[in-house]
Amino acid sequence: MSEKSNSDQNKKSGALSKSNPLADALERLERSVAQREGNRMASLVKPIKEDANESNEGLSKKSSAAEDSVKEPSNSKNPNEIDSNKTGYSAKLSLFVFSSFIVTAIFIILGVVFWPYAKKHLNSELTAIHEAAISDKEPLNEGILNKLGDVNSRLDVLSKNLDQISNLSNSSAADVYEELDYLRQRNELISLGDLAIHNADRKSLDKLISIREKNSDPRLQSGAASEILRVKLAYMNGLRRGSQSIPIGQLFPEYDVENEVDLNTEQLISLLDDLDAMDTHRVRAAYLLADKRNGKAATALVNVVANDSNLDVVREAAMTFSEMTGFRNEDLLDVNSLINWWEKNSDKVLPDLKN
Repeated sequence: MSEKSNSDQNKKSGALSKSNPLADALERLERSVAQREGNRMASLVKPIKEDANESNEGLSKKSSAAEDSVKEPSNSKNPNEIDSNKTGYSAKLSLFVFSSFIVTAIFIILGVVFWPYAKKHLNSELTAIHEAAISDKEPLNEGILNKLGDVNSRLDVLSKNLDQISNLSNSSAADVYEELDYLRQRNELISLGDLAIHNADRKSLDKLISIREKNSDPRLQSGAASEILRVKLAYMNGLRRGSQSIPIGQLFPEYDVENEVDLNTEQLISLLDDLDAMDTHRVRAAYLLADKRNGKAATALVNVVANDSNLDVVREAAMTFSEMTGFRNEDLLDVNSLINWWEKNSDKVLPDLKN
């Protein structure tokens, strides 16, 4: 407490004490206790302050010593020591430069000494690599040349095809139609020849003859003539049809005949003229008429050659007529020649034909 507050308190306490003795005693007791507590706190604070002062003095002394120690090196160096340090640095630098020069010189000397050997070894390696590259390059070049040859050949074929396409494109529509029409008619000629050979169809042969004689296109005339020749060569073979005996009991049940050779001229001619009979039976009838040698048989054979629709029957009738009359012609299907010969020589031949 401050002095003013204490004096004020004393005055109050004095005034109270005069008025009340008990209060005065309590006030004294309180002052004594407060005084004791104040002395105790003061005794505790004093050592703490002394210790703080001592520590502050120690720190100040240490800081001053440190500052002196920092300041002393800068002030303690003399010029002689600085010169000696500079001399040491320059000596070290000179030694480093000299050693670097020595090492460089050693490398240069070693390069000069060993360069010829290294150069020789390097040249040998490069030569080997170059030779290996050349040896590998030769088959590669050969393969490339072969491929180029194949490509050139394909290009030639393609060029020809393009030329053909170009020619076709340059042709007019009328030319193309004419060519296609010719191919169609040429295929028809081949079909007619096939029918005349395989089916013995006389009408097909007659169409071929008509085209050869009447068509205005030379190419179709040549084609028809070729097909006619093919048909006639096929009929020159004597083995076109196998010989088959006539079934007497089936075809002539009303006649008492056991063998086909016993059939008379009228019976054979009736079978030859029967268009509903089998072609093989009619061919056999034409063959058997060769033994009859009479005017009726000759006339019937000429009629078959002139009018029959089956070329196998016509061929057999022509062969029998030649054997009977002496007419000779290698072309068994030359109907006009046979008819013309008969018209000119029938009067001479008929008297000699007596069975």
